[in-house]
Amino acid sequence: MKYQIYFTLKITRRIFNKLGVYRTYPLSVGGKTYKVPIHKGLGYAHFADAEPWMDIVLKNTGEDNFRFLDVGVNIGQTLLKWKAEFPNSVYVGFEPNQNCVTYVNDLIAKNNIEHCTIQPYGISTSKTNAQLYLLGRDPGDSSASTIQNFRKDQERTGISIQLIPLKEIDNKPFDLIKIDVEGSELEVIQSIFEVNGDPIIICEILPIYAAENTERLARQNSIGEILKQNNYVIYRIIKGEKISLIKLNEFDIHGDINLCDYIFMPESKEKAIIANFS
Repeated sequence: MKYQIYFTLKITRRIFNKLGVYRTYPLSVGGKTYKVPIHKGLGYAHFADAEPWMDIVLKNTGEDNFRFLDVGVNIGQTLLKWKAEFPNSVYVGFEPNQNCVTYVNDLIAKNNIEHCTIQPYGISTSKTNAQLYLLGRDPGDSSASTIQNFRKDQERTGISIQLIPLKEIDNKPFDLIKIDVEGSELEVIQSIFEVNGDPIIICEILPIYAAENTERLARQNSIGEILKQNNYVIYRIIKGEKISLIKLNEFDIHGDINLCDYIFMPESKEKAIIANFS
């Protein structure tokens, strides 16, 4: 989906630049109007929503008294969706790209969004310095990954970032977690399960494409084992006019970018969550 809107964003940037767009502009999200800043090459993606289905998923899995963890904030697309629906909830976001951190803190301030904390780190199993690989000159590249050559045959530029275990920053249980980290899901999930609790997890895992892609396959299988060990079940999010869920016994091998979003849920919460999508 991210690549499907690439050219839309490119055209949008050109239009905004010609119009002299350098301040804040109104954007309606979930019935709420936000002031969205456009500056230093950031903010355009808010005007080309790559995940319209996320609004329904958040509404069906969240509550206003939840603690929500957003792993991979980027420029705050999920933040706006979540807060439009649940303004009184606690939001904690992790984003290792300092360009995005600065932007999102500005977005929060300009809209007086309450109960928000942005942590300038990536989540992993140990505290370490790392590289985040960006595509081209986009300072807020939403396809950036901490895994070098995660996407083959793409020329990327690395920037220095910090990774840290979740328990070292916030060891309180979360109710709902969104993960969008372009290949680093395994380390994030391992870190999450070091913190007590049984959160609902919305997670993107990009396609394996073929069994010969052994590194991606091994990481995917490891995630499946962790979920089983913690008595979680896997549901694939099916997008269309109506958002629905399909239960999987295990992850499959496929090449469809539209089938890479999931909800992982504790067995104890399965019946209630599924009822919200019926």
